[in-house]
Amino acid sequence: MRRCPEKQTCRIFHGISLPADKKDKNNALNSAIDNMCKKTRDLRRQLRKAIIDHVSDSFLDTTVPLLVLIEAAKNGREKEMKDYVAIFQEHASRLVEVANLACSLSTNEDGIKIIQMAANYIETICPQEKQSHNEGRNSITKLVINAALALSVRPKSQVLKNNMDMYKSTWENHIHVFTEAVDDITSIDDFLAVSESHFLEDVNKCIIALREQDADNLDRAAGAIRGRAARVMHIVSGEMDNYEPGAYTEGVMRNVQYLTKTGKFKF
Repeated sequence: MRRCPEKQTCRIFHGISLPADKKDKNNALNSAIDNMCKKTRDLRRQLRKAIIDHVSDSFLDTTVPLLVLIEAAKNGREKEMKDYVAIFQEHASRLVEVANLACSLSTNEDGIKIIQMAANYIETICPQEKQSHNEGRNSITKLVINAALALSVRPKSQVLKNNMDMYKSTWENHIHVFTEAVDDITSIDDFLAVSESHFLEDVNKCIIALREQDADNLDRAAGAIRGRAARVMHIVSGEMDNYEPGAYTEGVMRNVQYLTKTGKFKF
């Protein structure tokens, strides 16, 4: 098990012996070291919370930008494709960026390797970037974009529709694996704590939208609650697979089933 670097540093500093006439300075130094260690732990805790917050939001719904892009392509809206392509590219890049941040918190080397390999396949490669390393290889993001652009030019072509459906399925399957890998290296305790905070925020947004009779914001906030509930259920169910079946796992799964069948659909 890896030791916390700041704790090791604290022990080293506390082990330093100073002359008796410098006792006051020694006490002041020890106090400063304790304070530094406390601040460092607080900083790491805040950093971890911020990264889990990004994971919670970014992986809330990974398919919407793709579906919007495909819908525009199927309707032959060529002039709008540039904007939808940019949104989809930004979405893909954000997923990779957030996953890399999650890796920075983890010591799960196997999980990190899986995420890095998956990220390389998702990442949009520009001609000027990593040319020698990625020569001859297109990312799945680029392949999806090319398929959508081709379909937008000939929206009635069945061949191009089938091609688009194939890349859509490939993207969704790969993102599913990618999301699973990120979930595996993410602390479930941190994720649930962040999710609980977001649930409260979204419920408040629903209340405000109801008061203001704002249907769009109400639908958006309710959708966020449904999405977060689905993510929580999926992650908790996966976590229970790591435990031996028993009273604890059965109790957790009963709550998951309740949330699945009753709770989230109220929104």
